[in-house]
Amino acid sequence: MTRKILAIIAAAICTLAITATAFAAEFINADQARSIAAQWVPAGSTHLITKDESHKYAAYYEVKFYDNATNTEYEVEVLKNGGAVKEFKMDSQTVLGSPRVVLLSAADVQDLVRKEFPNATFTKVKLDSDDGLYEYELKFYTPELRGEMKFNPENGALMEKELKYQVR
Repeated sequence: MTRKILAIIAAAICTLAITATAFAAEFINADQARSIAAQWVPAGSTHLITKDESHKYAAYYEVKFYDNATNTEYEVEVLKNGGAVKEFKMDSQTVLGSPRVVLLSAADVQDLVRKEFPNATFTKVKLDSDDGLYEYELKFYTPELRGEMKFNPENGALMEKELKYQVR
């Protein structure tokens, strides 16, 4: 009877050790997160900071870059467990809205989104004014993500992009 109990305890300890090792092996470090995030931004972008956001509901690294050539900020959130990208944001500092009412139609800017996301379903397509400048704001989703993009309505230049991925 004692041998059986010891065998069961030994098997349980081995199983626990194997599970803990496998689970820990999936976690990435800050350098790995930076490397993953760098694949999402233009080459030549400057790394600003990698911040550990373990106190959040899902532990992740927030990695920020800046592209001096286009004056664009980038933020990529990379999950610590597995290294999947949770969220991507870009914000152009030089591409602004237009003082002219509209040259592009709503269908034109939807086509701009569909170039990158062919299966996008739109929940909002709105011509808006921000500080006296017009911009198109589009919200959409695909099976993989929810997104929001803002475009200059005169020339179709991308002003902002935010993508939130369905991470399981």
